[in-house]
Amino acid sequence: TLEMTEREYQPGSWFYDALRASTLMAWGSRLLTAMGEQLDAWTLARWPFRGETGAEEPGMGYRVLWGVIGLMALAGIGYGALRAGLLLMQIPLGQWEGIMVSLVATTLRVIVALLIALAWTIPAGVAIGMNPRLSAWLQPLVQMVASIPATALFPILVMALITLPGGVNIAAVLLMLLGTQWYLLFNVIAGASTIPQDLRYTADLLQLGRWERWRTLILPAIFPYLVTGGITASGGAWNASIVAEYVQFGGKTFFATGLGALISLATAHGDFPLLLASTLVMILAVVLINRIFWRRLYRLAEERYRLE
Repeated sequence: TLEMTEREYQPGSWFYDALRASTLMAWGSRLLTAMGEQLDAWTLARWPFRGETGAEEPGMGYRVLWGVIGLMALAGIGYGALRAGLLLMQIPLGQWEGIMVSLVATTLRVIVALLIALAWTIPAGVAIGMNPRLSAWLQPLVQMVASIPATALFPILVMALITLPGGVNIAAVLLMLLGTQWYLLFNVIAGASTIPQDLRYTADLLQLGRWERWRTLILPAIFPYLVTGGITASGGAWNASIVAEYVQFGGKTFFATGLGALISLATAHGDFPLLLASTLVMILAVVLINRIFWRRLYRLAEERYRLE
């Protein structure tokens, strides 16, 4: 008897062996190889790899395209700057003096609004952030009150204060306050809640007084959060000045001296030179304050007042 291997036992295996060794199979393999080489040559001729002949042409095309786009952008910026310069030249010197006075007035209102906000948000935020029970029922209430738009309450403030001396100025400060205080409060709550419990126990063991506890533990811990909240609140106060310093109520127009009032007045009367000048001065003032004042405080908070 003949012993058959497993491969020889498989039905049809002899057929595949004969087909693989046939002349037809060899000829078909050479034909497919030639067709693949032709396809590769055609593809490389149209989409060459980087470093091959002609690879620089697509890159050159893209550089030309981006160069044209850049020139068009520069031309647009130059045209806009020229038009802006022509508009600013139409403003007389006396009006520039009024813009500077308005800048000082709005800056003072922003400072007053921030100081009032800090006066109550620091103790309230620390109390909420360091007391879990108080935070559990008071923080949702604060969030609900903060969701009310400040402009919705402004007509009520105007009705109550417009007859008082300096009522427009008081109403403007209060509207800025309503639009900025919540940024500070929520940041103070966040900062107070992150004070480690170990540091609180250490302050208790050292029997620190109330002022010492605030000076050595609470204020340094919440200082970075105060800076963050102050930056946001300051920007919100500047934005709110446009609405707060110019009020139309009961068929009458009331406005206080300030950049916000100038922007609103220029918009209402279609005075584009004054609108452009007031807006640019406000933008420049906010940028300078952020870079000169808030940026230094932010660096100080990063370097000296950071819990790790």
